[in-house]
Parts: sequence; C-alpha cells; structure tokens
Amino acid sequence: MKGSTFRRCGCRDEAGKLLQACPRLGKERGHGSWYYRADVGRDGSTGRRREQRKGGFPTKAAADAALAQVLAAVSTGEHRHDGRQTVGAFLTTWLADRISDGLRPSSAAMYRLYVERDMIPALGHLRLGDLRPGHVERMLRDMRAAGRGATTIRRTHAVLRSALTSARKARLVPYNAATDAELPNVQPAKVRPWEADELATFLDHSASHRLGGLYEVMAFTGLRRGEACALRWADVDFERGFITVRSQLVEVRGQVMEGKPKTRSGEDRRVDIGQRTIGALMAHRFAQDAERLQWGSGYTDGGRVFAREDGTDLSPGQVTKTFQRLAEAAGLRQVRLHDLRHGAASLMLAGGVDVAVVSKRMGHSSVRLTVDTYSHLLEGVGRGAADAAEAMVRPRATAPAPDAPTSRPQAPVNDEAAPSRRTKPLVDRGAPSGTRTPNPLIKSQLLCQLS
Repeated sequence: MKGSTFRRCGCRDEAGKLLQACPRLGKERGHGSWYYRADVGRDGSTGRRREQRKGGFPTKAAADAALAQVLAAVSTGEHRHDGRQTVGAFLTTWLADRISDGLRPSSAAMYRLYVERDMIPALGHLRLGDLRPGHVERMLRDMRAAGRGATTIRRTHAVLRSALTSARKARLVPYNAATDAELPNVQPAKVRPWEADELATFLDHSASHRLGGLYEVMAFTGLRRGEACALRWADVDFERGFITVRSQLVEVRGQVMEGKPKTRSGEDRRVDIGQRTIGALMAHRFAQDAERLQWGSGYTDGGRVFAREDGTDLSPGQVTKTFQRLAEAAGLRQVRLHDLRHGAASLMLAGGVDVAVVSKRMGHSSVRLTVDTYSHLLEGVGRGAADAAEAMVRPRATAPAPDAPTSRPQAPVNDEAAPSRRTKPLVDRGAPSGTRTPNPLIKSQLLCQLS
C-alpha cells in the first residue's frame, strides 16, 4: 500500500481559480495545512483503485501519523471506506435493496416516509464516513421540536440504526453512529377491549350485515384485520377445524396490496377454530354463493373468504369504517377494530389458556410481547398458579394432636442433688476463683488463666 503527505492552501488567482502551486507555501511555514493521500485497495464492485484523502492537519508529523494509521488498517483488513458517498445516497440505495429483498409493502411505505421526510433532510448532505452520534442526536431533537411523537421518533431511529448496521457490515463505516442515541420513553397504551357481554351485543347486531362473519372470525381467532381480509377458502379446513394464515392485505397510498403477515412467526401459522366460528364461516359461504349467482359473469372469484359483493378484494380501511358504524349503531362504547384481536386474547387468558399458547395463536414475535401487552390480565393467572402450587403440599396442622407434648421435654430434676440457685457451684479440686477451667493437669495459675 502506498501513501504520501503534502501541503495545500486555499489561495486563488485573480480569476478566482485555486492556485496549484502557491508561492507562499515554500516561504511561510504556517501557511496552509497538511494532507495525506492513501491507496486503500480496489473497489469490490468495480475493481478500480480507491484513494482516500484527508486534510486539515497542522503539521507534517500529524499528517504522517494519520496516514500510518490508515495504511495499517488497510493492511490488517480493518479499514473502512465509504466510497465518498453521502448518507442520502446510501439510504436511498439501502432502501431499494431492502424492498427488492422482499420487505413487506406496509413496512416499505413506512421506511420510505422516515427516510425521505426526516433522515435525508437532516443527514443526507453528510459524508457517510463523517456521520457521528452528535448528528443523530441533533436529528432526534429536531424531530421532537417539530412535534413528532415518541413512537415515530423511536421507529425512525430503528430504521436508521438498521441501515447503519448494514453499512458497518459492508465496511463502509467503522461503527454505527445511531447505537447509543437517547430515545424518548413510550408509555404502552392501555388495552381495554369489550367485555364478553359487550362483544355478544355487537355480534348480535352485526349478524345481519354481510361483513358480520368477518368480525365474528376476528373476535374468536385474534386475526389481524389484513389477515382476515386476505383469508382464502383454500386456507380453511372445516373437517379438522383450523385455518392457516398465509398473507395479509394492506393499504399503501390508497392501493390495496397483498403481502406476508406482519411477523415471521405469524407466517403460515395454524389457528384452531371452534364450532361457533365454523358455523359463521359456513353461513357466510352460503351468502357468498348467492352473491356469485346474482353477479354471474361479472363476479371476480379470487377465492377470498371475505370480499366485496362482486368478489374483488376488500379495502381494509373500509372494513374499519363499517365496524365503527355498526358499533355506534349498537350503542356500544367506541373501541378500535384491532381491539377485537385484543379481546380474543383476553377471552383465552380469562379461560386459563397458557400464555405461550396465546402468543403462538396470535402470531406474536415473542411471548414477552404477549406478556407486556396483556400484563394487566395476567394477575388472576398468577394467583391461580400460586394457589395451584400451594395445593400440591399437605396443609400444615393448625392445632396439636391429642396428648402431644406442647414443649420440649425437660430432664428430671433431683431437688436434693441440685445445687442451690442462690449460690454458685463449687469448682472441683479447689480451683482458684476466676480460672477458666478446672483442668487438674495445669498446675500454673498463669497458664490456667490463659488456657
């Protein structure tokens, strides 16, 4: 590996062009600053030689020391070079790669919003290799000042941290500048779904609506809105009583798209269904067959369990609006459509279902997420577990058995042989007062006291 140092200044000629050889550099010792130029190897994608330059050093010795560090890092394979690209260029390329690798449509839309609205305006002009934790902290503070919520700030930071992790693995940067950023705390929302009686009232009221079956399936299976909208008849096994969740419908910029479920653990998961849910699905299928006959050749059969009257895909947003109207018409307190999913988990936990089973059924990424979300519902479960553990051990006797001694037995006392309580017992063999032991083998009074 090769490298060199040189001195340069910012002097210009009368035309305003930068001087290639300023005469002051050879005459004035403090004029200009020192730079280094280092050959850092070939680009892995293009095969061209790469060169790294850096200036601003006050002395030649400082530039030589920095050059030596760079060349040493190159020789050991620890050198990081950003290819002279900016943070904005890197983020744009990174996002395009993530989308091509199969990023879910809803996640892609959210990532693009964070990158284009907040990251590029704040950090895009910086060289990727020059990005520091202070730049990230300043961006997060500006987001708070602009009124961004704590959840949005944390999600934006998570996307940036993920992007910089990719940059570090690609050896474009030496470390992740977003790792130790200070983030605002987010208070988890209190989950308060409908009680069992309220849910029954809603299901009775919505039974006559063509989407009543969809809401009933969500209420008893815990499917997400997009998962219920994407469900196909091929994914329903009536004989063995379960459905398989394979995809979800999401709405991105007004367009309905099909993608994978929200989490990897939610993909291709099996959700068992009870007799009531089976009955609701069969009744809905009969109604759908009637719609198919009515529409004739104009019916678009996509195999969806829940669809529009003409068979085309439902709009998730419209499903939510219909739910809100039905709930209001039933005279119930307003809850979110997503709270039907929370209600399904609540019913299972209240019924004594193990939290690990509930987590798997809901498609949560971890049991911890289930516990954190429904911690207020687990109090009774914890007490039940404590009572069950105590019930395994025979109860402690509350009263002594008949004729059982109530205290430790005492040795019989001979009043005549017992020494008087008013006088100290005599020491055998006439030991002098104050000795620690009456050992007759110790004749010396001093040794007796020290023994």
